[in-house]
Amino acid sequence: MRFLPRPPGPATFTVRITSGSFPSTSSSRAKATDVLGTAHQWTANDPDVLAGRVKDDLELLWPHLTGPDRS
Repeated sequence: MRFLPRPPGPATFTVRITSGSFPSTSSSRAKATDVLGTAHQWTANDPDVLAGRVKDDLELLWPHLTGPDRS
């Protein structure tokens, strides 16, 4: 096996958030074939831009996680 170097290019930064799994039926236990979950992924070439996107989206999705306003 031979490994070639990566071609030069901009770095891509990624953030991925996944939820815990939960059953899709009314049973109290999740089975491997019956499990649901969610995930969201952001990518950007600039880490500051990526952090801003993630922050904005998380504040919209879960406003109660941002804490009280400190103005």
